[in-house]
Amino acid sequence: MRQRNFLALASATLLLSMAPAVAAPDSAPAATPGEAAAACSAAAMNWAGKDVEIRSARPFTDPTPYCRVDGIVRTDDPGPNEVGFMIALPQRWNGRYLMVIPGGSAGYIVNPSREHIRAGYAVATTDKGSHSTGALDMSFRANPGRSEDYAHRGAHVAAVATQAIARGYYARARMPRYIMGCSGGGVSTLMEAERYPADADGFIVGGAPSSAYVQTFWAAIAQHVARDPARWISPAEMTRVGQVIMERFDGTDGARDGLIWDPTRVRLTRDLFPFLSDAQYSTLELLAGGLPAIEGSEVSAPGYWLANPSLLGPIGLGTAPPPWDAATRPPLFGSTVLSMKALRGEDYDALTQMDFADPRAREAERAIWDRVGGYGYDPAHLDAMARGGGKLMMWAGASDEAIPPAYTADYSAGVRARYGAASQDFFQGFLVPGMFHCRGGEGSPTDVSPALLEAMQRWVEEGRRPTEILMSNRPYALELNSTSNTAMYVSGMSTRKPAEAPEAPAPRSYRICALPAVAQFTGAAGSDVRDARNWRCTGRLSR
Repeated sequence: MRQRNFLALASATLLLSMAPAVAAPDSAPAATPGEAAAACSAAAMNWAGKDVEIRSARPFTDPTPYCRVDGIVRTDDPGPNEVGFMIALPQRWNGRYLMVIPGGSAGYIVNPSREHIRAGYAVATTDKGSHSTGALDMSFRANPGRSEDYAHRGAHVAAVATQAIARGYYARARMPRYIMGCSGGGVSTLMEAERYPADADGFIVGGAPSSAYVQTFWAAIAQHVARDPARWISPAEMTRVGQVIMERFDGTDGARDGLIWDPTRVRLTRDLFPFLSDAQYSTLELLAGGLPAIEGSEVSAPGYWLANPSLLGPIGLGTAPPPWDAATRPPLFGSTVLSMKALRGEDYDALTQMDFADPRAREAERAIWDRVGGYGYDPAHLDAMARGGGKLMMWAGASDEAIPPAYTADYSAGVRARYGAASQDFFQGFLVPGMFHCRGGEGSPTDVSPALLEAMQRWVEEGRRPTEILMSNRPYALELNSTSNTAMYVSGMSTRKPAEAPEAPAPRSYRICALPAVAQFTGAAGSDVRDARNWRCTGRLSR
C-alpha cells in the first residue's frame, strides 16, 4: 500500500510540477503511433542518404519485435573517416525518434535500451567516429578526421542518417525528435543544439558542458599531489571529508535529509578537518577552488562543490599516493595523459613539464585545443535553436565528481543573461541533489533520465514548460546494454558495474527546480522530508 501511495503521489505531483500549459506552436510535431511500412532489409533501405552504408538490418523479437540497422557514414575534410551508427526500429512505433549518445571517448556502439524498445521509440546511437580503444582513450585526438567527428560532426551525420532511415521505414515525413546524452554524450548533445539545431526538437544535455580546460585542471590536481605525496588524500579520508561537510551544511535547505540541495553554500575552513594535514588541506582547497585564470591567460576551470566527494578521491587523486602506475593513477588525469601525448608527443609529461603559473604555457594549451576543437560552448550559439522552436534541458548531478557542476550553473546563468525571460521558452537548467557523474549518489533520485525525457516530451509536444520536475528513488536497474542509463559504467568513467542496493530504500520523491531556483523544505515541523509535497522552489542558488 505504501508503494502504491507513493507512486500515486509521484504522478500527481508531476502534473502539478509543470508550469501552466501554453499554446503549443503550430509547428509542434505530433507523436502519432504507427507500424513499420518497409521490410527489415539492408538491400531495401536505399533512402539513407549520400555517404551512408547500411551494413546490416536484422529482425529481433526480444523484448518486442524490432528491426536493428547498423551502418556507417563516411566523412571527409578532414578525413577520411567512418562514423558508426545503430537504430532500432520497433514494429509498433510510438511516433518518436530518440538518439542517445555514449559518453567517455565513445568509439563503440551500445545496444538499444530494452525500456526504450518496449516504449516504442525508434532509438539510435553512434560511436562518434573516434575509433577509441578504451573508455577514456583520447589518443585519437592526433587524427584530424576522428577528432572533428568526435568533437561535433560524428553525432550530426549519424543523426541525419538514422532519421532518414526512420522516416523511410515508417513512411513518415515528420516526427518528434529527441537527442540526449551524459558526460561525453552530453557534450555531443550540446554541440548538436549549438551547431546543428535542425537535428532535433528537444536536446537533453547531462554532465556537461565542460571546457577542454577541465583536463588542464585535472593535470594541475595530479601535479600538485605528485610533487608532494603528503598532499594525497586517501579515499577513506575523502569519504570522511564528505561526512563532515554533510553534518555541517545538510540543514541549509531547511531540513536534515542527507542531501545538500545547494552545494554552493559549502564553505571550507581549516578547523572543519583536523584529521587532514596542512598538505592535504591544500589539495582540498585546490579541488574546491578550481584553476583560476591568471594575468595573461583566461585558461581556467571551476572547482568541485564537494557536497559528496567520496568518489572524487579515487577518481581525481588515485587509489594510492604517487608515484602512480596505470592501476593507481587517477582516471581523470589518465585521460589527460592520453590526450596530451597524442597532441604534444609521446615524451610529454604534464607532471613535470607543465608550468600552470606561466601564462605562456596556458596559452599554448589553449592553442592546442583550439586547433583540434576544444568545444567552445557559448549561449549565444543557441540563437538558431531558439528561433527554430527547439528546446534544451541541461542538467548535472550536484555532487558530480568528474565534471564540476558549476559548468552547468554558469552556462544556465549565461543563457538567462543573454535572453532574459524569453530564455524560459527554450532553455531550462537543473541540478540533481546528491547525484554523482550521470548516475548514482547516496540518497539521490534514480529515475533522472526517464523523468527528464518525459518532461521534454511534454514541453515539445504540448507546450508545457518544465519549471519543476518530480523524480523518485524507485528501483531502477542498470542494463549493461542500455544507452538510456547514463551510468558511470556506460559513460566510460568506470569499468565496473555499479553494485545494486541490497534492499530498496524507503520511497522518496524529489522536487527538482529549474535554475536558479533550488528546493527548500517548507513542511510543518515533523512532516516527512522524503515527500516532495513538503518542498518548494523558493530557494535561489547562492553561486
